[in-house]
Amino acid sequence: MGDRKPQKKLYTLDRVKGAIWRKLRDMASSIKSAMAGLFKATPLVGRLSESKRSSVLSASKELVLSTLFSTIPIWFFPIIYTYFFSNTPPLLTNMKAYVDQGDLYIYSSAMIGPLIFAITSNYAEWGAKNDSPSVSRLGRLSFVFPYGVWFLSIAVLISMVAVICFGLMRFESSGFIDAKLNKDSLLTFSIFMYAVSLVCLFLVSVYRNDLSDTSASDARASTADFLKDWSKRNG
Repeated sequence: MGDRKPQKKLYTLDRVKGAIWRKLRDMASSIKSAMAGLFKATPLVGRLSESKRSSVLSASKELVLSTLFSTIPIWFFPIIYTYFFSNTPPLLTNMKAYVDQGDLYIYSSAMIGPLIFAITSNYAEWGAKNDSPSVSRLGRLSFVFPYGVWFLSIAVLISMVAVICFGLMRFESSGFIDAKLNKDSLLTFSIFMYAVSLVCLFLVSVYRNDLSDTSASDARASTADFLKDWSKRNG
């Protein structure tokens, strides 16, 4: 009798531990599901969780290459000047000298052009009657592209702000306006705008790759069905 009580107590303790572990596991699963739902409901990035890995990798390569080659004037000569000439300022100082006149506003606008084309060329229609939940609308313009209205609105906003800020900086440096601008703040804002442009370009590339893969898969499936039906009729 004396040996059974400790075993019963140990058995009860194991059951309590198991119940606590299951409760914690269920709570973690609920939190994970809630976070996943919140992420999916977030504009612009919500569809990333459903994107293919190949689409993300392809968009990442495109982003790196486009950023690397489009910003050559910003980093190439400053590197040469910093490391191959003596008594030169630090690299970041030299790079800042290349963009402190608002050049990143131009780069931001240049990044937005392909973004607008990618959304409107094949995935937007004027006056189309489509009540699908996946279709977003801006007036009579409808988009089958994910977050098409969001991307187009951000692209137009970036372009307008870039024009205003770049114009102000050039007019101030040329002496056309008497006001003194806070160039450090405008430089920081230009970096932020360029970063937003890069993020938008990356997201658009991912979703475009997803849609292209889906269209290709549908085309291959239709071709396979056609060949199968043709073989049945003529076999």
